[in-house]
Amino acid sequence: MDFSKHIFNLFLTFGKNFSSMKKIVTIVFTMLAVAAFAQDSLSVEEIIARGQEGQGVVVINQDARIAELIERHIAINKANEGKVSGWRVQIYNSSGTNSRSEAQNARKIFLSKYPDVGAYLIYQPPFFKIRVGDFRTKAEAYAFYKMLIVDFPVSYLVTDQINLPKLIESTPNNKDLESLLQGGSNL
Repeated sequence: MDFSKHIFNLFLTFGKNFSSMKKIVTIVFTMLAVAAFAQDSLSVEEIIARGQEGQGVVVINQDARIAELIERHIAINKANEGKVSGWRVQIYNSSGTNSRSEAQNARKIFLSKYPDVGAYLIYQPPFFKIRVGDFRTKAEAYAFYKMLIVDFPVSYLVTDQINLPKLIESTPNNKDLESLLQGGSNL
Protein backbone atom coordinates (compact mmCIF):
# COMPACT_ATOMS: atom_id res chain seq x y z
CA MET A 1 0.00 0.00 0.00
CA ASP A 2 1.56 3.27 -1.00
CA PHE A 3 1.69 6.36 1.21
CA SER A 4 -1.15 8.31 -0.43
CA LYS A 5 -3.59 5.42 -0.04
CA HIS A 6 -2.57 5.13 3.62
CA ILE A 7 -3.26 8.86 4.19
CA PHE A 8 -6.59 8.56 2.33
CA ASN A 9 -7.64 5.65 4.61
CA LEU A 10 -6.72 7.71 7.66
CA PHE A 11 -8.90 10.58 6.47
CA LEU A 12 -11.78 8.16 5.86
CA THR A 13 -11.38 6.71 9.34
CA PHE A 14 -11.35 10.12 11.00
CA GLY A 15 -13.83 11.62 8.52
CA LYS A 16 -16.67 10.04 10.47
CA ASN A 17 -15.77 12.19 13.43
CA PHE A 18 -15.06 15.61 11.91
CA SER A 19 -13.90 17.28 15.15
CA SER A 20 -11.19 14.62 15.70
CA MET A 21 -9.94 15.06 12.15
CA LYS A 22 -9.97 18.83 12.57
CA LYS A 23 -7.83 18.53 15.73
CA ILE A 24 -5.32 16.21 14.04
CA VAL A 25 -4.97 18.46 10.99
CA THR A 26 -4.50 21.49 13.27
CA ILE A 27 -1.78 19.72 15.26
CA VAL A 28 0.04 18.57 12.11
CA PHE A 29 0.00 22.05 10.55
CA THR A 30 1.13 23.63 13.83
CA MET A 31 4.07 21.26 14.06
CA LEU A 32 5.02 21.96 10.46
CA ALA A 33 4.84 25.73 11.05
CA VAL A 34 7.04 25.51 14.15
CA ALA A 35 9.59 23.39 12.29
CA ALA A 36 9.59 25.78 9.33
CA PHE A 37 10.29 28.85 11.46
CA ALA A 38 12.82 27.29 13.84
CA GLN A 39 15.98 29.38 14.13
CA ASP A 40 19.61 28.49 14.57
CA SER A 41 20.83 28.59 18.15
CA LEU A 42 23.46 31.31 17.84
CA SER A 43 24.70 33.53 20.61
CA VAL A 44 23.92 37.25 20.56
CA GLU A 45 27.57 38.02 19.81
CA GLU A 46 27.59 35.66 16.81
CA ILE A 47 24.40 37.17 15.40
CA ILE A 48 25.76 40.72 15.77
CA ALA A 49 29.20 39.82 14.38
CA ARG A 50 27.61 38.11 11.40
CA GLY A 51 26.19 41.47 10.22
CA GLN A 52 24.43 41.61 6.90
CA GLU A 53 24.82 44.07 4.08
CA GLY A 54 22.17 46.77 3.96
CA GLN A 55 21.27 46.42 7.65
CA GLY A 56 22.07 48.63 10.59
CA VAL A 57 24.75 48.16 13.23
CA VAL A 58 23.92 47.18 16.80
CA VAL A 59 26.01 48.70 19.56
CA ILE A 60 25.70 47.26 23.05
CA ASN A 61 26.41 49.73 25.84
CA GLN A 62 26.83 47.86 29.10
CA ASP A 63 28.61 48.19 32.38
CA ALA A 64 32.10 46.63 32.31
CA ARG A 65 31.12 44.55 35.35
CA ILE A 66 28.64 42.59 33.21
CA ALA A 67 31.44 41.45 30.89
CA GLU A 68 33.48 40.52 33.97
CA LEU A 69 30.60 38.44 35.34
CA ILE A 70 30.25 36.64 32.02
CA GLU A 71 33.99 35.87 32.04
CA ARG A 72 33.72 34.53 35.61
CA HIS A 73 30.77 32.37 34.59
CA ILE A 74 32.76 30.92 31.68
CA ALA A 75 35.76 30.27 33.98
CA ILE A 76 33.56 28.46 36.52
CA ASN A 77 32.07 26.30 33.79
CA LYS A 78 35.55 25.43 32.49
CA ALA A 79 36.72 24.59 36.02
CA ASN A 80 33.78 22.20 36.44
CA GLU A 81 34.30 20.59 33.06
CA GLY A 82 34.29 16.83 33.42
CA LYS A 83 32.31 16.98 36.66
CA VAL A 84 28.69 16.08 37.30
CA SER A 85 26.43 15.97 40.33
CA GLY A 86 26.73 12.70 42.16
CA TRP A 87 27.45 11.06 45.50
CA ARG A 88 30.46 10.41 47.69
CA VAL A 89 30.99 8.86 51.10
CA GLN A 90 32.46 11.23 53.68
CA ILE A 91 34.72 9.26 56.02
CA TYR A 92 36.32 12.08 57.99
CA ASN A 93 35.30 15.55 59.18
CA SER A 94 37.08 17.60 61.83
CA SER A 95 38.18 21.13 62.71
CA GLY A 96 40.72 20.61 65.50
CA THR A 97 44.31 21.79 65.58
CA ASN A 98 45.59 18.45 64.24
CA SER A 99 42.70 17.93 61.84
CA ARG A 100 44.78 18.31 58.68
CA SER A 101 47.27 15.59 59.65
CA GLU A 102 44.41 13.38 60.93
CA ALA A 103 42.59 13.84 57.60
CA GLN A 104 45.74 12.92 55.65
CA ASN A 105 46.17 9.86 57.86
CA ALA A 106 42.54 8.79 57.31
CA ARG A 107 43.04 9.22 53.56
CA LYS A 108 46.23 7.12 53.66
CA ILE A 109 44.44 4.33 55.58
CA PHE A 110 41.54 4.41 53.14
CA LEU A 111 43.81 4.26 50.07
CA SER A 112 45.74 1.34 51.54
CA LYS A 113 42.49 -0.66 51.72
CA TYR A 114 40.84 0.68 48.54
CA PRO A 115 43.60 1.79 46.14
CA ASP A 116 41.30 1.92 43.09
CA VAL A 117 38.80 4.36 44.65
CA GLY A 118 39.42 8.09 44.61
CA ALA A 119 39.91 9.82 47.98
CA TYR A 120 39.64 13.62 48.13
CA LEU A 121 40.95 15.93 50.85
CA ILE A 122 38.64 18.94 51.07
CA TYR A 123 39.16 22.05 53.15
CA GLN A 124 36.03 24.04 53.90
CA PRO A 125 37.11 26.43 56.66
CA PRO A 126 37.46 25.45 59.42
CA PHE A 127 36.78 21.79 58.51
CA PHE A 128 39.03 19.23 56.86
CA LYS A 129 37.03 16.48 55.17
CA ILE A 130 37.83 13.26 53.37
CA ARG A 131 35.32 12.19 50.74
CA VAL A 132 35.71 9.00 48.75
CA GLY A 133 34.33 7.59 45.53
CA ASP A 134 32.64 9.01 42.45
CA PHE A 135 29.14 7.55 42.39
CA ARG A 136 26.43 8.57 39.93
CA THR A 137 23.55 7.29 42.07
CA LYS A 138 22.77 7.16 45.75
CA ALA A 139 22.32 3.39 45.49
CA GLU A 140 25.91 2.92 44.26
CA ALA A 141 27.22 5.14 47.06
CA TYR A 142 25.13 3.31 49.65
CA ALA A 143 26.46 -0.10 48.56
CA PHE A 144 30.02 1.18 49.00
CA TYR A 145 29.10 2.86 52.30
CA LYS A 146 27.90 -0.50 53.65
CA MET A 147 31.37 -1.93 52.96
CA LEU A 148 33.12 1.05 54.60
CA ILE A 149 31.05 1.28 57.78
CA VAL A 150 33.19 -1.40 59.48
CA ASP A 151 36.47 0.49 58.97
CA PHE A 152 35.04 4.03 59.08
CA PRO A 153 32.05 4.01 61.47
CA VAL A 154 31.43 7.78 61.31
CA SER A 155 31.07 7.84 57.52
CA TYR A 156 27.94 9.06 55.74
CA LEU A 157 26.67 9.86 52.24
CA VAL A 158 26.99 13.35 50.74
CA THR A 159 26.13 14.90 47.40
CA ASP A 160 29.07 16.42 45.57
CA GLN A 161 30.48 17.32 42.18
CA ILE A 162 32.09 14.07 41.09
CA ASN A 163 34.58 13.25 38.38
CA LEU A 164 33.09 11.55 35.36
CA PRO A 165 33.64 7.80 35.60
CA LYS A 166 36.43 6.33 33.52
CA LEU A 167 35.33 4.17 30.63
CA ILE A 168 36.12 0.48 31.05
CA GLU A 169 37.81 -1.02 28.04
CA SER A 170 36.04 -4.23 27.09
CA THR A 171 38.30 -7.26 26.69
CA PRO A 172 37.39 -10.97 26.64
CA ASN A 173 39.45 -11.73 29.77
CA ASN A 174 38.23 -8.81 31.89
CA LYS A 175 36.78 -10.54 34.98
CA ASP A 176 36.02 -7.22 36.73
CA LEU A 177 33.83 -6.09 33.86
CA GLU A 178 31.95 -9.38 33.83
CA SER A 179 31.45 -9.14 37.59
CA LEU A 180 30.09 -5.57 37.32
CA LEU A 181 27.72 -6.51 34.51
CA GLN A 182 26.37 -9.38 36.60
CA GLY A 183 25.67 -7.07 39.52
CA GLY A 184 28.68 -8.02 41.61
CA SER A 185 30.70 -5.45 43.49
CA ASN A 186 34.40 -5.63 42.77
CA LEU A 187 35.49 -2.31 44.18
